[in-house]
Amino acid sequence: KEVPLPINPILMAYGNISPSAYVLEIFKGIKSSELEESLLVLPFSYVPDILKLFNEFIQLGSDIELLCRCLFFLLRIHFGQITSNQMLVPVIEKLKETTISKVSQVRDVIGFNMAGLEYLKRECEAKSEVMFFADATSQLEEKKRKRKKREKLILTYT
Repeated sequence: KEVPLPINPILMAYGNISPSAYVLEIFKGIKSSELEESLLVLPFSYVPDILKLFNEFIQLGSDIELLCRCLFFLLRIHFGQITSNQMLVPVIEKLKETTISKVSQVRDVIGFNMAGLEYLKRECEAKSEVMFFADATSQLEEKKRKRKKREKLILTYT
């Protein structure tokens, strides 16, 4: 007779996710400005497991930018310990392959999307001669500056 494992209440609160998905959610919840400080206080004994998790997440294409930022910071602060640990060499090799591959894919997608957006921008501007947000904002700021100048001139005359 199989005894069911008790379900962790924290994982249940996150929608009954796996423990590794919970770790990713925690990383995603850390403010960008506090990320490096949070990684700095992480004991090295956790780093090997986290590096393995990062490899899984990156292979899945999950939050590549965040994971790379964490990965590079961990590699920078624990470089000596990581390179001297023979058990971590294969993990680092896998991470290197996975990261290069996925970052290249993400870069290609971003480049394609940027080209598409530029094309759409040119099409819209050509059809309706409408300026986009950046152009409109700069013109609005120029109008505000001129209005303030006029107000100052009026105040100096009165």
